[in-house]
Amino acid sequence: MFEFNPVDIGITIVNLLVLFLILRKLLWKPVSEFLEKRRQLINDDLDNAQRNREEAQKLLEEHRQLVAQNKGEAAKIIDNAVRQADLRKDEIIAQAGQEAAALLEREKAEIAQEQAKVMQELREDISNLSVAVAEKMLARNLTAQDQEAIFTAVLEELESHAN
Repeated sequence: MFEFNPVDIGITIVNLLVLFLILRKLLWKPVSEFLEKRRQLINDDLDNAQRNREEAQKLLEEHRQLVAQNKGEAAKIIDNAVRQADLRKDEIIAQAGQEAAALLEREKAEIAQEQAKVMQELREDISNLSVAVAEKMLARNLTAQDQEAIFTAVLEELESHAN
């Protein structure tokens, strides 16, 4: 079947070597260069991805800090608004208290004036009534001094009963 011919084997070995050298020259170097470029491209992509990931992580951290800072600022603004509202509330309450006190004082003054007016009218009425009663009792006209004396006596008696 198979015969081993050393010349055929030698020619086959030489053909294989020549084929190997030709393929190495024509294919090995371009394929190696292609694979090296591809490896370099993959490494560059991985490096870029790593840089992008680090940058994204950095941006995320900055965003978180900004959010925390904004929350803090929002809390400060809310606290400030609450304090200002409390101050305004206190101002309104104080102003209302002052207005109520002023109104009360005015009303007291009006009451005192009305009371003085009523007392004066009452004195006049009592004086006239006293004089009329005294005239009828004495059946004569009294002098101004008599009227004043009677008026003073009646007034003193009324004041002593009022107190």
